[in-house]
Amino acid sequence: MKNVPEKEKLYSFEEYLAFEEKSEVKHEFHNGKLIPEEEGTFNHSTIANAIGALLFNFLIATNKNCQVANSDMKVHVPVTNRGVYPDATVICEEPEFYLGKTSVITNPQVIVEVLSEETAEYDRTTKFENYCSIPSFREYVLVAQDRPFVEAFYLHDPETSLWKISRASGLDASITLLSMDCTLNLKDIYRMAKDLKENIDLMK
Repeated sequence: MKNVPEKEKLYSFEEYLAFEEKSEVKHEFHNGKLIPEEEGTFNHSTIANAIGALLFNFLIATNKNCQVANSDMKVHVPVTNRGVYPDATVICEEPEFYLGKTSVITNPQVIVEVLSEETAEYDRTTKFENYCSIPSFREYVLVAQDRPFVEAFYLHDPETSLWKISRASGLDASITLLSMDCTLNLKDIYRMAKDLKENIDLMK
């Protein structure tokens, strides 16, 4: 009799949350499947921390009724049954949590992802599409970690799903997050990053 491969275990979202509480490794939740998060790099960590700090300082200085969370906060995507860990999340209403669990936000306004070679295509396509199904979602910020380059996708017209794209490249550049009226200087985002590429090809 031939060996039959074991069927991959599928988890409910509640089982996933219980699993994550005890796991030493973070996992994304993809409709029942647990996907381990890749290990971060020095640049990924310092860039994500810098953006979180810049957004926090902006919110304090402008007294905006928003909050910023780091990569420990999960975002739930109910339409596609997913749970993910953005690098930074901004919530500009009263925070709404999945079944009252304060580790899972359901109403993000701005989501920031620091790209890597392994995740860039996924972050730009499938992950973006998933985020777009969240009613509160208004802006998506993608940040390169090997060069000073940032893109912001702003939902200009929710009724027609018209997105406005802004790009900034080089340490002397800045980018404005339109949903918050917040301008970030790339020199501040990349202040602690190492070995950045000088030549920037926007077509790559």
